[in-house]
Amino acid sequence: MTIDIHAVTECIEEATRTLVLPRFSRLSAGDLEIKQTHGDTDDIVTIVDREVEACLSTALSALEPTALVIGEEIAHRRPELLGLLADDRPLWIIDPIDGTKNFAAGDSAFGVMVAYALRGQTQAAWIVLPTRRQTFVAEAGGGAFVNGERIRVPPVRNDSLLRGAVLARYMPGDLGEQVRTALSPHIKNKPPSGCAAIEYTDILQGHRDFVVYYRLLPWDHAAPALILTEAGGLARHMSGQAYTLRSENQVTIVARDAATADQLRAWIRLGTPS
Repeated sequence: MTIDIHAVTECIEEATRTLVLPRFSRLSAGDLEIKQTHGDTDDIVTIVDREVEACLSTALSALEPTALVIGEEIAHRRPELLGLLADDRPLWIIDPIDGTKNFAAGDSAFGVMVAYALRGQTQAAWIVLPTRRQTFVAEAGGGAFVNGERIRVPPVRNDSLLRGAVLARYMPGDLGEQVRTALSPHIKNKPPSGCAAIEYTDILQGHRDFVVYYRLLPWDHAAPALILTEAGGLARHMSGQAYTLRSENQVTIVARDAATADQLRAWIRLGTPS
């Protein structure tokens, strides 16, 4: 891989310094718009989302001119761009503000995420959490780092209950209720943050043990799944197959280790009709 990891990191951090942090807790009513998103009637987009996506699209294209680019906001306006995920050419995937509702509300649980993929596989990933002053970077096969220091998922706690959340909102029919019911006797619920960048890095840093997802939008999962995996965690479907950039929506367990994921899958199987 010829991507300059340091140069990409600098691009993202510069965007957070110049475009994101100066507007945090300072948005006006005219800086927000309602976003027509299926299944999410109160979805929003801010002027900062659009500015960051435009900035990063330009900067990343300059660093790798042969790569395609797909960002959350342009894909929302042009959903046909999701077809780029099936293309084997290099691809940048940008989530300009992950946790936009939090950002707009003055809640610090938000981040900026970028992934670089080739032939449907994420090769490098970045998460910048501006208010936490943390930058996570990973390369496939090269480990994960936070602020330049190697990071691994910490040892398993001895608590009897696993700490995590089930994001059931997008699960079809009564599947969400079935999964929640199956897991509730065995887990300590830690409410979701509304931001995948926070949830994945919370697992990575030992603040929670798992999250169960269903909707697998590429900008939400491509970057953090690689970072967590390179740090010793994992993202697996109920089939046992690993999440990939081309995975379709399905129940997917993001966990601190294989034993945790396997236990959750077993409980879900026992508690949901086949």
